[in-house]
Amino acid sequence: MDDYRSPKVRTERALRGYRELLDAADWLKREVRMPLESFELTLAEFRLLDVLYREGALPVVELARRRGSEWHHVCDLIQQLERRGWLRRAKAALPPVDFKRAHLAKSRRNEERRGRRLIVVGMTAEGKKFLRYVLSIHGKLVTAMMRALDAREMDSLFRICRKLRAGNPARFFRELRNEDEEE
Repeated sequence: MDDYRSPKVRTERALRGYRELLDAADWLKREVRMPLESFELTLAEFRLLDVLYREGALPVVELARRRGSEWHHVCDLIQQLERRGWLRRAKAALPPVDFKRAHLAKSRRNEERRGRRLIVVGMTAEGKKFLRYVLSIHGKLVTAMMRALDAREMDSLFRICRKLRAGNPARFFRELRNEDEEE
């Protein structure tokens, strides 16, 4: 009987889980790529539109953070979608941080303070209408693919994905400190 506590077995199980998760993600991406291309959308463009549709206008840096991308890659996607009339960019400024006058250089104490400036991206009415249409069809496709799982398995999938993204720092560092067994 395998000892699931041994480092070798843990590593083999972790790699198997990792491979299965990557294979499932790759399969899902392949299955949705062609239908999205019929709308002249890439998966990256669709995901960006979907975030903005669900959450409203967001700063470019926040979109990049959520996608795990560099901001300039997100800017390229935004430009493409903006040309189609689905997105609009606007300049915005946060209110200045409130701190004591004494913390400013003397030469800047009389200047009017400004907050951090940023670019905010939101969907146009045309973009929302387009995405509602895409979601009505795309949603059916995703629902059909996910029918392989029952409601309980779907809830487990949600929980497992959230748990993987959150991580467990204590277990992570404990595992890194474990020395490999001599073979």
